[in-house]
Amino acid sequence: MLDWLAREGWIVLSWWALVTLAGAAIFPALVRLLGGLPDKGYLLARAAGLLVVGFVFWLLVSLGFLRNTTGSMLLAWIIVLVGSLVIYLRGGLAFDWRAWWRENRSVVIVGEVLFIVLLVGWALLRSQQNNLTGTEKTMELMMMSSVMRSETFPPNDAWLSGYAISYYYFGYVLSAMLSMLSGIASTAGFNMTISLLFALTGLTTFGVVSNLVRSRASQGITLIRPAILTGLLGAFFVIFFSNLQPIVVEVPYQAQVASEDYLRFWDTKNRDVYQEGTPALNLLNPVDAQRAFYWWFNASRTLTERDLTGQRVNEVIDEFPQFSFLLADVHPHVLALPFAVLALGLALNVVLTMRDPNRLEIVFYGVCLGGLVFLNTWDGPIYMAVLVGADALRRLHRNGTGGLTLFDWLRLAGLGLALLVLTGVLYYPFLLGFRSQAGGILPNLLYPTRFQQYFLMFGGFMLLLIPYLLLEAWRARERMNWRLGLVVAVSLWGGLLLLMLMLVLAGSLVEELRNTVVGFVDLNGGWATVLPQLLSRRLITLPTTLLLVGAVLLIVGRMFARPPEVRDLPEDAPIEQRQVIAYPRATGFALLLIGGGVVLTLIPEFVYLRDNFGTRMNTIFKFYYQAWVMFSVAGAYSVYSMLADVRLPLPAPALRAVLTAVVVTVLLTGSVYGLIGYSQWVLVGGNAAVQYTLDGAASTVSAGDLEAITCLKALVGDEQLVVAEAVGNSYGWGYGRVANLTGIPIVVNWPGHQSQWRGPTYGESVGSRVQDVERLYSDLRWDIARDIIDQYDIDYIFYGLNERNDYGGGGEDKFAENLQVVCDRGGSRFYQVTPAVATAVNG
Repeated sequence: MLDWLAREGWIVLSWWALVTLAGAAIFPALVRLLGGLPDKGYLLARAAGLLVVGFVFWLLVSLGFLRNTTGSMLLAWIIVLVGSLVIYLRGGLAFDWRAWWRENRSVVIVGEVLFIVLLVGWALLRSQQNNLTGTEKTMELMMMSSVMRSETFPPNDAWLSGYAISYYYFGYVLSAMLSMLSGIASTAGFNMTISLLFALTGLTTFGVVSNLVRSRASQGITLIRPAILTGLLGAFFVIFFSNLQPIVVEVPYQAQVASEDYLRFWDTKNRDVYQEGTPALNLLNPVDAQRAFYWWFNASRTLTERDLTGQRVNEVIDEFPQFSFLLADVHPHVLALPFAVLALGLALNVVLTMRDPNRLEIVFYGVCLGGLVFLNTWDGPIYMAVLVGADALRRLHRNGTGGLTLFDWLRLAGLGLALLVLTGVLYYPFLLGFRSQAGGILPNLLYPTRFQQYFLMFGGFMLLLIPYLLLEAWRARERMNWRLGLVVAVSLWGGLLLLMLMLVLAGSLVEELRNTVVGFVDLNGGWATVLPQLLSRRLITLPTTLLLVGAVLLIVGRMFARPPEVRDLPEDAPIEQRQVIAYPRATGFALLLIGGGVVLTLIPEFVYLRDNFGTRMNTIFKFYYQAWVMFSVAGAYSVYSMLADVRLPLPAPALRAVLTAVVVTVLLTGSVYGLIGYSQWVLVGGNAAVQYTLDGAASTVSAGDLEAITCLKALVGDEQLVVAEAVGNSYGWGYGRVANLTGIPIVVNWPGHQSQWRGPTYGESVGSRVQDVERLYSDLRWDIARDIIDQYDIDYIFYGLNERNDYGGGGEDKFAENLQVVCDRGGSRFYQVTPAVATAVNG
């Protein structure tokens, strides 16, 4: 470790400093914009600063005012700093910084230590496991390299020459900014990015939860220590906690101590039956965990869908953050994670400010929530709804009547509309060229979620949140609004069911959708045969639906609790006491988050968003991921409320001991996954004979290919050009090498993913590129190759390991006879289309 710190510690230090400076730039403004938070937004400042500096930089480059250079990035930082100081100075009364430091010193120190420990710790882990192949890492590396090389935005799509990236690429802009400012290659920036996301998510969650607990403070009660402990618990839930698949299924399966009936009951992917010849392993032993190797991947596939014949179909992804960090893909849902938590902090500020958001605050919210649309488009609408819900909660408390007026509803609609308009205006350069595979809503007739599989995914949170909801119902007593809760819960259930049935009817009538929506009916004997099976599935999975609908009932009944009756108060009690909501604002915010998570997991039981896959895979993936974040924050607060908030009653003193035992059990079971994973990667996965490094370039290609590509990068500098290399199908991990390592565009790669990014424009954009590249390499005729070179303006043709494996050496002769060889390294070489050849081609 000390040797690694001596060699690469400066990289970690530079990223810490850059993100800290971004936070310092925005913090003066946050004092005014997030004044409802006890720490005035300090613990959220790094996430907010990085997002806002990145937004200003991206916007000015996109509009043509700046170029994609480090100087432009520094200018963007200065613009944010100046704007932040202006907002601070125009904020009215002078801010008492001494008093702020006295009140926040402890949480600030803990937050700083937490950020450093998480950043250094995960960077150390990635230095030992720096591989940049597998899953979608090569795609993400290409995105980063493309952004770093492009002069303007939108950046070039290095896997489709002549086109810009058609994807939500803001996270790669942020990563590229930090890589360029610290002077490191994308192959090292990739591993620093996942390390930063781990640390920044932990810090921001600590900030949201600690502020949530501190909002319960009253005169003479500061709650600093409980806030710190609960904040750390919240960070643990988001970045370290796992679902129950490892402890309930994986460990017994690997040890071969579970019966096959037990495994079939849980029915998770790859773990429903024993594989013959597989030895029994003890995952708690890191050596055995290493032998099992990818055991940890199965935790992200706990939901299984089977057709009416009982065959496993579809791939359902139910990823959670700890899995994401172990996997180390910097996919958009991970890049957006700290900023999704930031959005929860903004929503909490709305609740605690207890006044209407002013125009400046709304613009700031628009920048941050619109940024989520640009980071991971699915997240934007979700957190806009959360923020509008937070304003509804604030109005509930202000009204004190247990309901919302027509004026309230109109203002809430106005706030939501303002956020949408701001997103459209502020991020117009991105939205203008963005193409999506999304194509409406489809019904989920066949695959409702079995309760045991939902429990595997969210059981740890269920064990905390269900007792908490029941406790809050008890605390409400006669003020609990059971009638409204029941009406809303049943209406939501009925509305989703009705929507599903209407979509089935529409799908039956629309020829384009008929096969997707009801095609399975004819394949399985018609409606007379299928309908009883569908009803049987709904009955079997009814516990899942009842759990979620019941949670909605409790949440709505508690949030819209009836105010105290006048007769319950003294006659001389002021009117303010007669109109008091029956729960603290922090409790209301926790209930709001639980409700958000519940609704997100209820929706896919009935409908899902249509995409290229034609299944609910992505809807489950995206919705469950955000539900995990909301449950984590609410779960941490629920622990505080049940165990430590002495001002809120419990039905019996002994209950605290029972709840403590439940919490300890949940924490232990949710820690197994991460502890085994770390021991596998660090104690066994790392090779002491290898010099640890954050730069994973050597893992992506053969030594000869890497040397040749490195040579070309130095040779051409910033020159704009196109390279041809062999085409890989989706998840062809050794392909796209030139683009991945340099950002130089190649003709085409991963056409399957291009079809996802470009939606209906895919055919027009890609055309016959895949076939043309294959002909370029395999056809022995120079005139054919010359025409293809001309068609795609190719400047260099790469012949490396993949080209020889895919096409052999025969097709290379035509290049050797007509083109100049450059960067020949160990048999991997580039053929340059010289000016003379280009003239002949165009002549």
